[in-house]
Amino acid sequence: MRIRKVAVSLGMAVAFTGASATTAGAYDNSDLSIQSWEYNTGDCPCSNSSGLDYTGFKKDVGGEALKLVVKKNGTPVAQVEFHPSDELLYVYDGKNDGDTIYVRAQWWEGLKKEATYWAPGTSEELDMNKIEMGADDDLDEGEAVYFRLYDDKALTDPITDWYDYIAHA
Repeated sequence: MRIRKVAVSLGMAVAFTGASATTAGAYDNSDLSIQSWEYNTGDCPCSNSSGLDYTGFKKDVGGEALKLVVKKNGTPVAQVEFHPSDELLYVYDGKNDGDTIYVRAQWWEGLKKEATYWAPGTSEELDMNKIEMGADDDLDEGEAVYFRLYDDKALTDPITDWYDYIAHA
């Protein structure tokens, strides 16, 4: 899958998935910042060591990779990466505070499809989940995908506005 940005972002998106996490909001949006990097994967392999880990992207002509790092008072606490070459989404929680960050994804395949992802928020130093977007959440070529970051599982405390992309398989 290849991703290309189609519009100026309304905000930053972060996608998170997992099996367990509390629903309490841990962050005051005023103490959060989000850094983003986008890579034309036709020019890769390429990498980025900012945030919670080292990230390497594979060559995928026409693809666009995305890395977002969420910081609280300047310290990385969460991260998301989209890898178009393998249709993979990596989500990280790097703060043992009993909470995590959630994202809502929306796209259309004839009908509106939606999914919510989050990192598990365990007692581990760094939680990571790897989501293969090629199964239930596969995105058809040219499909618009929208992401929005939240501080709660109920999706009532948004951290960002919607951020949109066009996916290319």
